[in-house]
Amino acid sequence: RRRRPKKLAMPDPPALPLDVGPMASDARSTSPGAQHAYVQSQSHLLKATSDNPLPTAVPPPIAAVAGLLGVRHVLCLIGLPERGKPFIAQRLSKYLSFFHGAEVKLFDVNEVMDRAGGPPGSDHNAMFMFEEIKAFMNATSSAADRNMTVPRAGSGRSAPASSSSPPSPEVRPVVVREGSAEVQLAESLATHGEEELLVHPSDRRRKNVDSGKVAILFANDTFACFKEKWSGTSKERRRWASETLAKDRALGAKLIFIEVIVDRADILEANLRARERAKNGPTASRESAGPAMYEDELPDECLREFEDRARRFQRIYVSMQEDGSEDDLSYIKLINYGDKVVTNRMHGYLRMRIAQFLSVIHPTPHVIYLSRHGQSEYNVLGKLGGNPPLSPAGQEYARRLAQWVPRHIFYQHGVLTKCRLWTSSLQRTILTATHIPHPIVPASSFDSPDGISSPPRRGSHETDAATPSGGTPSHRFRSRQRSRQLPPRYLQGDEGVLNEPVWEQMSPRVYRNLDEIFAGEYEGMTYEEIQHSFPSEAKMRATDKIGFRYPRGESYLDILARLDPLVHELESYHEPLLLVSHQAVLRLLYSYLMGKPRHQAPKVEIPLHTVIRITYDGWNPPYEERFVLGPTAKGIRNDGTIDEGVLEDGQTNL
Repeated sequence: RRRRPKKLAMPDPPALPLDVGPMASDARSTSPGAQHAYVQSQSHLLKATSDNPLPTAVPPPIAAVAGLLGVRHVLCLIGLPERGKPFIAQRLSKYLSFFHGAEVKLFDVNEVMDRAGGPPGSDHNAMFMFEEIKAFMNATSSAADRNMTVPRAGSGRSAPASSSSPPSPEVRPVVVREGSAEVQLAESLATHGEEELLVHPSDRRRKNVDSGKVAILFANDTFACFKEKWSGTSKERRRWASETLAKDRALGAKLIFIEVIVDRADILEANLRARERAKNGPTASRESAGPAMYEDELPDECLREFEDRARRFQRIYVSMQEDGSEDDLSYIKLINYGDKVVTNRMHGYLRMRIAQFLSVIHPTPHVIYLSRHGQSEYNVLGKLGGNPPLSPAGQEYARRLAQWVPRHIFYQHGVLTKCRLWTSSLQRTILTATHIPHPIVPASSFDSPDGISSPPRRGSHETDAATPSGGTPSHRFRSRQRSRQLPPRYLQGDEGVLNEPVWEQMSPRVYRNLDEIFAGEYEGMTYEEIQHSFPSEAKMRATDKIGFRYPRGESYLDILARLDPLVHELESYHEPLLLVSHQAVLRLLYSYLMGKPRHQAPKVEIPLHTVIRITYDGWNPPYEERFVLGPTAKGIRNDGTIDEGVLEDGQTNL
C-alpha cells in the first residue's frame, strides 16, 4: 500500500496577495507592489502561540526570493549610440528580478532630465537624478528586517513564557500582520519606541537584509543627454558619479559602468533595421524577424544620418580608459555582444552574475518554440508527476509534431536555418520528440564552411544548395545564423577523407533542469485525493501557488533555481530552439520570455498539443503565436484514445 504523509493539524493560512518578488515591468517604474521576504505559505508558522510566544518574524531567505541580499548597485550603461543599451537594460532588469527576486528600477536619463528641467549638464539635473536614486534605494519595500524590530534586552522585555502558559503581559512578541513594511515598523515603534528597538530604524544594518536593489541608468537618446553628469560620457563625469555615490555612506550603493562597444558593421546595421521596423509598428517587426531581417534594405538617408551623428559623437566621447587612470572604478566592457568581455574590479556574487549574463545576450532576433509533451497516461488519470509514457492521443501529437517541425522550424521565412531541440529527462517529453527528423546538413548550406555564419554585406547575393530530409524540395538557400556552441562535424568522402563540417538539425539534448515540478509525497495522486486527504495543504497551495512547496518536493521557486543556468544558454543562441517540457516549467519560461511578472506564472495556460512560438529582439517587444496541432480535447476520449469520427476545430494545418 502507498504510504501517505502524516496529516498535521494547522490553522488556515491568511489569504495574502500573490506577489512574491515581482519584476520590473517598464522603463520608468520599479517592481510593482511590496516584495515579500518569504513565501506566503509559511506565514501561519510565524505567529505567536502558547508554545512559541516569541516566534521568528522572518524565516531565512531562499535564492529565488532574496538571492541578492542587501546588495545595492547602480549600473550605468555607456557607449556610442545605436549599440543597444536600452535592450541590455531591459533584459538585465527582467533577469535579476525574475530569477533572483531583486528589486530593479530602470532610469532613462533623458526622461529624468526632462522632469528635472535644468540646463543640460547642470548640477540641478545631476542632484535631481541622485535624489531619485536615493528615494528608490532607501524605500522600505519588504518586511525582511522584522527580526530586528524587537525590543533590546533590558528595555522592559521579560524572559519567554513557558510552553505550558500563554505569553505574559510583559512579553510583547512581534506579530505578523498584513500590510506594508512601513505600517509594521510604525506599529512596533508605537509599542516600543525607537530607542528600545534592537536595531534603530535608521541603522545601516537594516539595508543588508532586504532582497537587494539595483538601479539601472541608460539613455534612449545618447546625443541629447551627452552633457549630463550621469551619462558617463567622459572621465570627469564618470569620476563625479563615482565620488558622489561613495560620499553617501548611509546609502551604501556601489557603481558599475557597463560600456557597450560594437565595431561590427553587421550588428550595427541589424540594430538600425530593428529600430526602423519598430518605428513602423509591431506588424512590420514580426514580418521581418528572423533570418529575413538581413534582407531589409535601409534607406540611404537613414544610413548617412546615423554615420554622421555617430562620427560627431565619437569625436567627443571618451571610452573607459585602460591606462591606469580608471583602474579604481568597477566596469565591464562588452565588446560585440560577448565576442569579448573585459572586467575590472568586479568582485562579488552579483557583479559576476551580471558579467556572465551580459556575455550571453544579444539584440538579434530570438525565436523560441515551447511545447508540452503529448498527453501522458497520468494526464488521462489526472495524476501528478511520475514518469508515465504517452497515451494514444499523445503518440498522435508526437507524429504530428514531427511533420510540422521541418516545414515551420527548419525554414524561417523560406530560408534554411540551423535549429536546436531540448527535452527533459522524463520519457513523455523524449517520446514526444522521438519522430522529429535530424538531417545532417553541410555547413556550406548555412553560408560558412566552418559552421559559424555571419550576415552578408549590403548587396551580397551569395547562395548555396542543400537538401534536408523531411520532404522539402531542394533549392538554393541563404542563411544568416551564427553558431558558437556546437563544434563542427564532418562528412566522410568515398575514400574516408573528411570533406567539410556539417550541422545536425534538431540534435536532441536532454536536460534534467527541464523536468516537471516534483510533487514529493503527492506524486501519483490526483488533486481530488489531495483535497480530500490534506485540505489544509490544498488550501495553502491555492493561496500561494508559486511559493508552496509540496511535502518533500518542490515549489515553482525551486524550479527557478534550476532554470537559471539554462536561461543563460538559451539567451546565447542565435538559432531557433524547440523546447519540449512540462507545464510548470513552461509557465515560468513563458512568463520570463514574454516579460510577465513571475507571480502570474502559475496562472499561465500552456495547453496540450500546441506549439507556442515566441519572437523578440533588441528593439521590439516579445510576440507570441500559437499553433494547435491536435488532437484537441474534443477529439480525445476519456481513456486517451482518439475519436476518429470527430472533426477538430481550430487545428493548425500541418
